[in-house]
Amino acid sequence: MIDDLVAALDDARTEFLDALGTVDADLVTVPGVMADWSVRDLVVHVAAWADHGSSALDLAVAGRGDDFAYSSAETDAMNERILAEGRDVSPSDALAREDAAFTRLRRRVAGLDPSLLALRLGNGDTVEEVIRYDGPNHYAEHTEHLRAWFGAEDEPDGDD
Repeated sequence: MIDDLVAALDDARTEFLDALGTVDADLVTVPGVMADWSVRDLVVHVAAWADHGSSALDLAVAGRGDDFAYSSAETDAMNERILAEGRDVSPSDALAREDAAFTRLRRRVAGLDPSLLALRLGNGDTVEEVIRYDGPNHYAEHTEHLRAWFGAEDEPDGDD
């Protein structure tokens, strides 16, 4: 099961990076990919949520899973805080943050004792649910935002 989670995380990130590759460099800080968010903002956001997942895993491994008290009611406020803090980050620093956060999360998932996957954390979610939400599912969600904004899917080829 751990191998499946790592593979899902790797695959989702690869898709995210592929979608990032379609972004015109001049548009990286232009709002619009998701409401008033830029691509840079989205990259900082994904990095922050990967770090959020790593923090949950650290608590679970340390036997302190009950301390993970995140509530989905906090999501909007967290996203606004992440957005505000990330607005001063350069695009290259945003990419470096995402790379470091992904690497941390991947290492923690790969090294996780499989028996911890079913552990319920303080917020009621299992460790596996947090991994999926903060990792592969989150990458997939925002990959779709990138593709939708930059037209990377179903683009006419002009040969009709």
